Amino acid sequence: GLHGKNSTVIRQMRLRIEQEHAEFDGSGARIHAVRSIHLKMLREVFQLLGTPSLKAELTALNTALRQPGIKFGIKKAYAQTFDRLRDVMLQVRTVNDEIHSMLHGTFVQLNAEFGFSLQTPKPTDPALHIRDLDSVERGHVQYLALGNAIRLAQPEFADRLVRALATRVRSIFESVLAEIEMWNKSAMAQLDVQLRERRRNFDRRIEAIERIQQAAGGLDERISEIGLQESALIQLETRLTELVAQFVSEPAPS
Repeated sequence: GLHGKNSTVIRQMRLRIEQEHAEFDGSGARIHAVRSIHLKMLREVFQLLGTPSLKAELTALNTALRQPGIKFGIKKAYAQTFDRLRDVMLQVRTVNDEIHSMLHGTFVQLNAEFGFSLQTPKPTDPALHIRDLDSVERGHVQYLALGNAIRLAQPEFADRLVRALATRVRSIFESVLAEIEMWNKSAMAQLDVQLRERRRNFDRRIEAIERIQQAAGGLDERISEIGLQESALIQLETRLTELVAQFVSEPAPS
């Protein structure tokens, strides 16, 4: 009876673990799809904040500053450049909010389905860096005043002004990029940790079942040994019965 119950319980336990494992593996395709979308959106952020993008946004201002003579429309070109830079920041915030929303929804589903404890970090807000752009704009606009008209007419001065602006703006862009990259690594790292832990948990459970099966095999061997001993005892009992019967049937000596 013990042998029968043991086999049934072990079989049911293994089937349940394998079913849970299969369901968990089935979620891998969904997680992979989320990762693919996540990386695509991150690449979009990197492109918006990358050096080629910054150079493109500064091209119009650079061209205006390199025009010979007095640069009467330089303030307008300057303001338009910073408007475009702020627009880049707003695009970055939009994409980053979309990433946050997607990961939050995915984490909520995984928590519900598999009992994870995933938490979506608070997203980076580029608003602070937009204020930094405003500060840079105010700090350099003084060089575009009429009092600097003669200096602006000098190519060397114009080049220094563009390089200084590019350095300041690049620093701001790199700060935003570093924060967003850190945020995304933090969000995905906890997912990787809990996925690995769940896989290890399945492996441990399967190993435990295998140990139980090995113990059940030992039980089978023990039952076989007991069966052999029982047969030997039956034979011994039969032989003793025969000897007793023979002893009883023999006449007593006179």
